[in-house]
Amino acid sequence: MLKSFRYLDGPTLSCDGWRMSIERNKARALELIERVLNGHDLDALNEFTTNPAVLGSAKGLLSGFPDLRAEVKWVVAEGDMVVVFHDVHGTHRGPWLFVGQPTGRSVATAFMLAFRFDDDGQIIDQWLGSNFVEMLAQIGWGFAPVGEISAPPG
Repeated sequence: MLKSFRYLDGPTLSCDGWRMSIERNKARALELIERVLNGHDLDALNEFTTNPAVLGSAKGLLSGFPDLRAEVKWVVAEGDMVVVFHDVHGTHRGPWLFVGQPTGRSVATAFMLAFRFDDDGQIIDQWLGSNFVEMLAQIGWGFAPVGEISAPPG
């Protein structure tokens, strides 16, 4: 039976300590989604991270979609990483990405957030996976206006 291991050239961890960290990190990721994305509490972000990229992406998303709601579908974690897959929906009511003027249109899509945690349970990095082309099309931007087919070139 495995009693300890070395993760990504980091310190050797006992399996019991590793499991506790994994469960803590999963709980922290879910708490962030509930409090920040669903609760729209941007001040709570400071309890989870000091990484400007993480802070900026959450603030940008919620400023563009202030009524955003996330429904978690599944969570997986290993080592210092947690991945949360969820469906989101909201209304475009503020600037988002390069779309400066709100359209008032609704969006619904799937998001994947991956977080890396430090030993203290703080998020030190994140990755976001989403179909931004789909979101842009739903708010009227993208390759063709919603409901229309673009003409072939030439």
